[in-house]
Amino acid sequence: MTSHIRKWKEVKKEEIIGLVKEYPFVAVATLDGLPANILSVLRKKLFVDAKIIVAKTRVVQLAFKESGVDTKKLDSTVKESIAIIFSKKNPFELFSFIKKNKGETTAKEGDIAEQDIIIQAGDTGLPPGPALSTLKGVGLKVMVQGPTISIVTDKVVVKKGEPISLQLADVLSKLNMKPMHIGMSILGVFDKLDNEFYSAQVLDVDEEELFNKFVLAYRQALNLSVNAQYFNSDSAELIVIKAQREANAINAIIGNTSDKSNESNTNDSVIDEIAEQAAIITENDVSEENNIVEEIASQAVDNTSDSEVKEN
Repeated sequence: MTSHIRKWKEVKKEEIIGLVKEYPFVAVATLDGLPANILSVLRKKLFVDAKIIVAKTRVVQLAFKESGVDTKKLDSTVKESIAIIFSKKNPFELFSFIKKNKGETTAKEGDIAEQDIIIQAGDTGLPPGPALSTLKGVGLKVMVQGPTISIVTDKVVVKKGEPISLQLADVLSKLNMKPMHIGMSILGVFDKLDNEFYSAQVLDVDEEELFNKFVLAYRQALNLSVNAQYFNSDSAELIVIKAQREANAINAIIGNTSDKSNESNTNDSVIDEIAEQAAIITENDVSEENNIVEEIASQAVDNTSDSEVKEN
């Protein structure tokens, strides 16, 4: 028996050594509380890009040591109940993939609700008896309909962030509800190419928040390049559009000023002509003509006033 175990460990160690040399990224993940079916699903989903190996801690440590690859930065993560993931995905992609691919599981006493847990109205499939009291014990309104118990109205039995009691966990189990999610947790990833180790804290980024930061940074950089008139593939078109708008605005201002200037020159010419005629008539010193002079002078004053108003 002992010989068989040693042979199995040796085979597993050699397998790990080969994989360490083959794959660019090596991750250590915890298996604490992870159901075998979820591990199996992950293996299938990662079949093309990664391989998951489960082995004894001592075997993994020996394999790392004999691989010829400097994996010392991973040593602190090699503890009890671990899995090794050999991956072609970069550390951030791998961490994100593992984090998203969790399986549903039943709730246990003390679990914290990940979201509001609602038990909906309908037939429970449970026969009348002790289950009737159990369901009522968590605040459900129930009634017996035929051979089974039915829940009359929907009810939020626990809110997000609240602990799940033993009695509620029992009810959820009886109703075959699996409100909790569990998955493999990556402790760290070693990048052989860059000889870098990424801890879970570094890899655990909010993708939506990160995306929004990239969008904001791009907008700010584009705005800066446009205002600084720094031409590149993104800013060139906007700089030209901005220049065209500014040119149109300046042209409009010049056009308005020119129109006012022409109007003022016209009024000045009219006034000069009237004044010249007035001077000629005054020289004749005829009473009838004096009336004309007064009328012309009045017109000149009116025209002058109109011109000033328009200019203002």
